[in-house]
Amino acid sequence: MSSEAHAVIESLPEAAMIVSVNGTVAGSNRTASRLLGRRATGHSLFEHAEGDPEDFIAFLQLCLGSTSPLVGALSLRTVNGVKHLQCRGNRMSLAVGPAVLLRFPLSDKDPFGALTQQVKELNVEIAKRKHVEAVLLESLRERDVLMRELQHRVKNNMQMLAGMLSGAAREATTPEAGAALRDAATRFSAVSSVQQLLYGSDTLETVSSESFVQGLVRAASSLTKDELEIATRIDPVQLPIEPAIPIALILNELLVNAIKHGRSAEKKQRIAIAFLVNGNQVRLEVHDNGPGFGDSTITRRASGLGLVRALLRQLGGRLDLEIENGARCVATFPLPRRKGS
Repeated sequence: MSSEAHAVIESLPEAAMIVSVNGTVAGSNRTASRLLGRRATGHSLFEHAEGDPEDFIAFLQLCLGSTSPLVGALSLRTVNGVKHLQCRGNRMSLAVGPAVLLRFPLSDKDPFGALTQQVKELNVEIAKRKHVEAVLLESLRERDVLMRELQHRVKNNMQMLAGMLSGAAREATTPEAGAALRDAATRFSAVSSVQQLLYGSDTLETVSSESFVQGLVRAASSLTKDELEIATRIDPVQLPIEPAIPIALILNELLVNAIKHGRSAEKKQRIAIAFLVNGNQVRLEVHDNGPGFGDSTITRRASGLGLVRALLRQLGGRLDLEIENGARCVATFPLPRRKGS
C-alpha cells in the first residue's frame, strides 16, 4: 500500500482498513488495530470475521462495484469480544489493483442519534407550542365571554334608560318636554338595537347591514299604531361597530321623521328604505308618501334633521332632501372600513 493511501486511512477518526479482492488487509489505521487488538495488515480479514464468510465476500463484491460508500454490517472478533459492527465500504484503486476501503464507526450509539435527538427536541417544542396555543385559545374564549357579557349588560342598561325616558315622557307636564323625552327614548332604542345585534352576532367587531337595517326598522315601526307599509332594499355588507352607532342614529332619525310627518291623509302610509353600496360610497334613503316638505311641515320636519347633518359631518357625508311623491331624505357617506383592513 502506498504512503498516500496509508496517510488517508490514518486521517480517518473511525477504524479503517483497505482490503484486497481476496480479503487480505492491505493496510489499517491505529484505530482499527486497537479495535482488533493487533495490526491486521498482511492478514486475512476472515481471521477476525464471525459468521458466514459468504456474506462478507458478497459485501466486498458489492463494494468493489461502487465508488460511493455502501452501508453494511460485519460481525468481528474484537478486544471486547464479538461485535456486530456497521460498516461502510467503497471501491478504491491501489497500485496492485482494486481494493475496498472499509470504515467501522466505533460508537455503540445509534448512528441516527443526532437526528433522533432533534426529533425528540422538536416533539418537546411542539408540545410546548400546543400548550401555549391551548392557553391562548382559552384566554380568547374567556375574553369573548366577558365581552358578550359586557355587551349584554350595556344593552339591558340602554333598554332600561329608554324605558325610563318613555315613562318620563308620559308624565311630562308640557307637550314640548314629552316630545323631547320621547325623541331621546327612541335614540336610546336605536343604539340598543345595534348592541342587541352585536350581542347576537358571531363577531364582536361588525354587524351585517341587513340585520342592522331590519332591526332599526322594527324598532321604529313600534312607535306608531297606524297601519304602516315598509319596503326595504339592502346591499349586504359588514359594518364596523364604531361607525354603526352614528349610522343607526341617522337611520333612526330619518325613520322617526318619516313616521311622524310622512302620513298621507288619503292613502296608507308607505315608507321605502334603501341601503345601497356603490364602490366606497353608501347611499341611505328614506322615502315616504306623505305631504313632503310643504310650507306647513318644513319647519317641523327640518328640526329633527339637525342631528342627522351633525352625525353625517362626522362620517364625512351629506344629507339631501328631495320631493318626489312625498319626501325623500338621502344620506350619503363613505363606506366604513374595519381598522387595519
